[in-house]
Amino acid sequence: MAEARDPISAAVRHAAEVVGPAVVRIAHGGARGGMGSGFVWDAAGHLLTNAHVVHGASAVEVAFPNGRRQTGRVVGSDAEYDLAVVRVEPTAELHPATFGDSDALRPGDAVIAVGNPYGLSWTVTFGVVSGLERVLPGPGGQALDGMVQTDAAINPGNSGGPLALLDGGVVGITTAMLAGGQGLGFAIPGNAALAVAEQLRDHGHAAHPWIGIEGQAEVLPPDWVRLFGLPADRGVLVTGVVPGAPAARAGLQPFDLIVAVNGQPVATPSAIRRALAGSAPAVAVRLLRGGQPREVRVAVRQRPPIAV
Repeated sequence: MAEARDPISAAVRHAAEVVGPAVVRIAHGGARGGMGSGFVWDAAGHLLTNAHVVHGASAVEVAFPNGRRQTGRVVGSDAEYDLAVVRVEPTAELHPATFGDSDALRPGDAVIAVGNPYGLSWTVTFGVVSGLERVLPGPGGQALDGMVQTDAAINPGNSGGPLALLDGGVVGITTAMLAGGQGLGFAIPGNAALAVAEQLRDHGHAAHPWIGIEGQAEVLPPDWVRLFGLPADRGVLVTGVVPGAPAARAGLQPFDLIVAVNGQPVATPSAIRRALAGSAPAVAVRLLRGGQPREVRVAVRQRPPIAV
């Protein structure tokens, strides 16, 4: 194989060679069914992909880079994260991907996406992490929050494929692009995806602790941080409260600024979601309302099922 002519090309080629063998094409339902991408998660034959790629299917056709095809069984699917686990019979030819640390991502990090856009198998695109903690509509209308934004080209058919650093470590699962947008692709952060995938693999479904708010990351005024002795200079601005949800019953309102849950600073909606895990039956929420500090106790429930 010819050597790359420059360091960037060499790094991108190396990343593609590391993660590429793990990538698969997933299809079901014939010409009118679904088609997308996925990748090998472990040597036991578990694959990761998007929930919308396998929607409505209990079995799918999995195509590997060497041309081999195998029937895969859908083990579990989760609309909350647009994530699904598929299992094929384990063979020595499986090449599991290696995960990196998505919590360490920063805007500007170089990444590649590998997938099957428009049926063009095992396509590699290159770009950077453009932003973090993005919120966008999911396939069923629910909000997908905590998304990684990238300008590595994401097109129909890429869904479910890996987003990887230049060392080949997977840090995201590509899930969406904005119609009409250029350079606006999104991926489920790898650490969050793994936590959900483990539940899908072991139980067939995932639990989602929930208080019933929507929010966005917000920078706090420095004088507020000093005046109220806040634990950090960032918080989560509540943009919506679900009627009848625990947050509504506890009195949370739009424009409340949440700064801590159970004493732990929260700077993003994803941080709140993580803080809720294992916190049933209730959490202490510290917030600012109209510039005044408050603390309320909010019950934790399982999020109602989402239809896709």
